[in-house]
Amino acid sequence: MTEESTVFPAEPHSDGIRERYAPMPFYFKVLFGGLLVWAVVFTGYFLLSGWSSSDYFERKMSTHQEALQ
Repeated sequence: MTEESTVFPAEPHSDGIRERYAPMPFYFKVLFGGLLVWAVVFTGYFLLSGWSSSDYFERKMSTHQEALQ
């Protein structure tokens, strides 16, 4: 490295852009809370109801096989 490079420290807010505090809108909080409640109910329903995709597939296949015979 024959060239020397000078690194200047960046000045904060050197381009004039400033960050301002803007709280999250209330409806975002309500929607997020509703999403969490829906996720817990949805997950609980499918975990505790005993439903499984393999059982569903087997029932559909047996119905299809009976229809073919």
